[in-house]
Order: sequence, then structure tokens, then C-alpha cells
Amino acid sequence: MQSTRDIKRRINSVKSTQQITKAMEMVAAAKLRKAQARVTSARPYTAKLTEVINRIVERGADSSHTLLEPKEGRTAYIVIAGNRGLAGAYNVTLLRFARDQIAADPGPVAVVGRKARDFMRKLDMEIIAEYLNLADEPSYQQAVTIMDPLLSYYEEGVFGRLNIIYTRFQSALQQRPTMVPLLPVDVSKTEERTAQALYLYEPSPETVLASLLPRYVRSLVFQGLLEARASEEGSRMTAMKSATDNANEMIDSLTLSFNRVRQAAITQELLEVVNGAQALEG
Repeated sequence: MQSTRDIKRRINSVKSTQQITKAMEMVAAAKLRKAQARVTSARPYTAKLTEVINRIVERGADSSHTLLEPKEGRTAYIVIAGNRGLAGAYNVTLLRFARDQIAADPGPVAVVGRKARDFMRKLDMEIIAEYLNLADEPSYQQAVTIMDPLLSYYEEGVFGRLNIIYTRFQSALQQRPTMVPLLPVDVSKTEERTAQALYLYEPSPETVLASLLPRYVRSLVFQGLLEARASEEGSRMTAMKSATDNANEMIDSLTLSFNRVRQAAITQELLEVVNGAQALEG
């Protein structure tokens, strides 16, 4: 049986850990609120850009742009994961999903985050680009940095298709790994819309389309970075809350054990006193 001193030491140790997990939970919650707001703000922009591109193509604009044309060659991937752990199953779930998707159609990988880099190295994947030191708050410039070299590779025929794999944010408790096609840009998946006004594009629809297409794929990467960041912080907050709750339960259990051991020690001392008194009387 453990002594009261040993149990007390364990209680203090768990309390120290609990303070850390509680602090991490609060930090993750603050970051999540900010990341969630950015995700919510960015989604309408991406949706509107998609709508504009689809509208231009539907109106009969010349759609022979290189980013619209299917190419021969392998499929490449952008995989976005975290740089750090302590985020529950966030990284494991995403990377296993990525592994399965890539295994079905093998090709080179551009990795974002140390966890993605380490995982792909273990699988001996062909890594064509690494982005490991991006700021905690994703920026559009980061998306440009990631996407522009890949646009050049695509135009040069290094690969024929490009997909992005990240975790789509749904709520603090729910995130879903997803894969989104980037190249060639697919304008066939248009949603049914009501009749809309006709627009004039200057200098021409083709020029506007050529300008928007690179922005569109960059915006999809930016959206992926934002979604991944919010998902990571949501998963981290949930994991740290679970750890804090588990610490509470452990402290309660250890406190109960401490009281039982102390009560047993007191009872034993009383018995020894009574037995000693009886021996003296005898």
C-alpha cells in the first residue's frame, strides 16, 4: 500500500500537469476563436470567385487556358498538417487519410508542416517541396509561396493533376479530412443557379479569366491553410480539455485513496494504543 506521502506527491504532480493542460486549453480556445472567424470570412470570397469563373466560362469565353486543360502525367498533392503535437488525433487522422488517397493514385507530395514531412519521409514518398516554418496565422502570401512553384511545375508538365489534402473545419468538436482538386481547374461542377444579369468584362472575358484562375487556385490553398489551422486548434482545445477533466478525475481518485490510507493509519494507531493499554492492565 502506498504511503500518504507518496499519494500526496502524486496529487501535487497531477495538479501541476492540470495547470499546464488548462492553460493550453485556454490558449487554444483563444486561437480557435480567431481562426474560426478567419475561416468564416474567407469562405464567401472563395465561393464568389468560383462563381465568377464559372459564369465567364458558361458565357462562352475561350476556355483554352493552360490551367483548365487536362494534362498527361502523375497526380501531385499538397498535404497540410501541423508542426506540433498535443492536438489529439488531428495529425494522425489527416495523415492516414492522405496516405490512403496517395496510395490509390501515387505521385509527388508538397508537404506543409513538420508532421506531414516526417510522416511522408517514413513512407518514402517523393517530396517535391517542404514548408515547415509558416507563421501560426496563415496569410495569403503563404498560399502564393506554396502554390506558385507548383503552378510552374504544372505548366512545365512535371505532373498532370494537383490535389490538396487538409482538414476541413466544421466545429471545435468535429473536423473532417478532405481532398480538393486544384489543377486542372474544374468548371463543370456548377451549382444550379437562378437567372443572373449579363456582365461585360474588360478588356475581355479571356483576359479576366486568365487573371482570375491563378488567384482562384491560390485562394483554395489559402482556404486550406485557414481550415487546417482552425481544425488543429479545435482539436488541441478538445484534447487539452479532456486531459484537464481526466486530471480532475485522477485527483479525486487519489484524494480518496489518500483519505483511506490516512484513515487506516489512524485506525492502526488507535488499535496499537488500545492494545498497549490492555497489555498494561493485564
